[in-house]
Amino acid sequence: MKKYISILLTMFLIPTLVNAETLTYDICESGCEYTNLSDVSTTINNISDLSNKDIIININSDMSGQLHIGSISNSIKSITINGNNQDFNNKSFNIIAKNIELNGCNNLYDVTTDNSEHVSINNSNIKILSYNSIDFNGQIMTDEINLSEVLNIDETSLNNLKMLNLIGNFKIRNMDFSNIILCNFAGTININSSKLNKVLNVPMAGNININIYNTEFNNLKYINITAEEEAELNEVDQYYDSFDSTILSKDIYDINVADYVGQYKSSTTVFFDKETKLKHSDKLDLTSYLDYYTEDKEIEYTIEDESIAKIENKELIALKEGSTKVTVTTDDGHVVYRINLVVEKESIPEKIDKMTIKVPITGSKLKLWVLIVGGILLGIVGICTSMLIKRKK
Repeated sequence: MKKYISILLTMFLIPTLVNAETLTYDICESGCEYTNLSDVSTTINNISDLSNKDIIININSDMSGQLHIGSISNSIKSITINGNNQDFNNKSFNIIAKNIELNGCNNLYDVTTDNSEHVSINNSNIKILSYNSIDFNGQIMTDEINLSEVLNIDETSLNNLKMLNLIGNFKIRNMDFSNIILCNFAGTININSSKLNKVLNVPMAGNININIYNTEFNNLKYINITAEEEAELNEVDQYYDSFDSTILSKDIYDINVADYVGQYKSSTTVFFDKETKLKHSDKLDLTSYLDYYTEDKEIEYTIEDESIAKIENKELIALKEGSTKVTVTTDDGHVVYRINLVVEKESIPEKIDKMTIKVPITGSKLKLWVLIVGGILLGIVGICTSMLIKRKK
């Protein structure tokens, strides 16, 4: 994993040498000015000012060489790469442009970009997409990027994508990553109302702080890895070698092993907001009520108004009418359920339904309504009997 991450970080943090009226470059085996990606990269990077260039690259044969174009100091205005379903043989593209469009690019290993305002990927097969929000010195930009406004990936390309790598401060809202791995190397990420599969946090380039709100998981098993001998760390290594997500037994990994991440730290908190209504003395089984919650997890809790409710034996018990906020945490505080609880006023029939009376001698308890109904029935029988007796006389 160290070798893999070192390669990625080199691509992330070292700007490549770079250079619209519209400039079009056709690449083919014969009959075109260019026959490989490297020559196109050199030509583009020799342009002194790329900020007003719209670049189109049409690829019409299997390509040799690499495509590393643009830099943070000389970002391309826009680039469109039409791969025409050619096989790129696990090549990597490093593209620094404000707007990027990739069409029909097959069998790419990695596409890396810095500070793009829009990335569109269509009908392509790319294993890894890496997006970085960094400045000239490789430091994280302070602005928060709304990822849903930046990335536009069609269903085919999303299904082929294995991993999304991020460095920077991001907001993710209403995005579906249920079939890919989200891997973070540095920054703060706030995820809202999305779908997630696995999350790998490897703070190689800076501290990581992840807050996830009301998001759907395929599952939710969290681990904070602090020792290199952890079996789960080997799972991560094996995943990077194979891209087989079934190897990963957990769903969120905070990797805090000094040999891998040095001084940096990673922390993830998952929040779920819930609302529930109870009546006085009702009990709510938290084990079945809370998403992704199992009996073997310890819980801690706070209740704003403890006169309204209490928790005993992992049951939330309503004590009196009113509303309060209940916070339940598990996994050492990394999973937080925030419950808005309303204890409703009971009607007279509901109160009667809950009342019991101890039966003398037997000591058993009967519902009060049973005794009341029984008394009424006995009264009716007595009245009817009395009326029949009077008629016979």
